[in-house]
Amino acid sequence: MKKLFAILATAAFLAGCASTPQEKGASMLVEMQKEKTALIDKGVVAGFGIGESQDEMTAYNKADLAAREDIARELESKLGNLSRSYTEEVGSELTKHYEEITKNVVSQTLRGATLIKVKTEATEKTIKVYGIMALDPKLVKEAFEAEMQAKQADVARMRAAKGYGDLNAEVAAYDQFKKENQ
Repeated sequence: MKKLFAILATAAFLAGCASTPQEKGASMLVEMQKEKTALIDKGVVAGFGIGESQDEMTAYNKADLAAREDIARELESKLGNLSRSYTEEVGSELTKHYEEITKNVVSQTLRGATLIKVKTEATEKTIKVYGIMALDPKLVKEAFEAEMQAKQADVARMRAAKGYGDLNAEVAAYDQFKKENQ
């Protein structure tokens, strides 16, 4: 009897410790986020994405796209927010309403973004893909340098255009002066 009780107690304990699919997914999410954070701490531009589908390639593509979006949000993101709060009284009943709408617009060209770590998790019906993507630091540096050179070229063009405009104004003023003093 004692052996049966010990076996049942052990089985109940082990069943209680078993992870649910949600717990496994949450722990995988936390693990991959920690790896992404470690890469960012090292100075690497990194993103994290999850994709889930019945088809493995579709799940992979969703994770890839989500990771790219995460990187783009890190580099540049424009947020808009609208909050509304109002109170309505109908007879003796008072109701309060609150609405919040947030819009995030991301527009960024990514070159050299590659999934560097992929983990999969299969359930009975779907496959979930977790992916960490990183940008090649050399390509990031080259892109920023090219952007800075383009901005410097724009400033030089603006200065030149302003100089030509000033010159044209001076020539026109001189011509007007000559015309008036003849």
